[in-house]
Amino acid sequence: MHFGFEHRLSPVLAVFGRVAHSFRTPNVDERVGVNAFPVNFDLKTQTSRDIEGGFRGRLGGFEWQSSVYDMELNNEILFIPFPPIGANINLDPTRRFGVENSASYAITDTLRLKGGVTYTRATFRQGIFAGNDVPLVSPWTANIGVSADLYQKYLVFDAVLRYVGDRRMDNDQANFQPLIPAHTTVDVRLGGQVQNFFWSASMQNLFNALYFDYAFASSATFGRYSAYPLPGRTFLVKAGATF
Repeated sequence: MHFGFEHRLSPVLAVFGRVAHSFRTPNVDERVGVNAFPVNFDLKTQTSRDIEGGFRGRLGGFEWQSSVYDMELNNEILFIPFPPIGANINLDPTRRFGVENSASYAITDTLRLKGGVTYTRATFRQGIFAGNDVPLVSPWTANIGVSADLYQKYLVFDAVLRYVGDRRMDNDQANFQPLIPAHTTVDVRLGGQVQNFFWSASMQNLFNALYFDYAFASSATFGRYSAYPLPGRTFLVKAGATF
């Protein structure tokens, strides 16, 4: 169920809001798992209640949006891959609230800037971990990018810098393990389109930052965890056509 509204206060400013209630029933894979053991038919339906409100505006080539949200989840479904559980479980009630901001600015018809910053606070509302951080949620994320039409749409350059703050490892509901470190990456792309044909050459992680964005921690031994490093600098070339 979803209800929302938007009201324009002036030619350059509008206010909006929404409220919603949603649910997600566990699927067969979540109840049975990859190896069919252990089977958990007691998984409860995940539900959420959320509310959001904010402003958006436009003044010349400048566009922006800022909003505040609050979400309460019950029976959030989480997969614990290692013994003694090795199955999906329902978490104790959690809450997420935060602020999202985004903006773009057309400096000229061929040069554009865009960016955003988000603050998120995710905690357990009840249970033995009440007040602790929910794993894998970064309090701070941000990005800033530039796009330039070097030669109409035949040759376009894009660059974006992304920041992801530190966060708790998966399975660290007790909040006693080291954090997944924050990381910053830069991606660049050169591409274009000629009628139905398009092409691009991109470089991800331009400065070859070494980082990982997922780790599963022991619930009993401090400093014991499994991390999954991401590749360093990567290249991708694409070409195609639409018909």
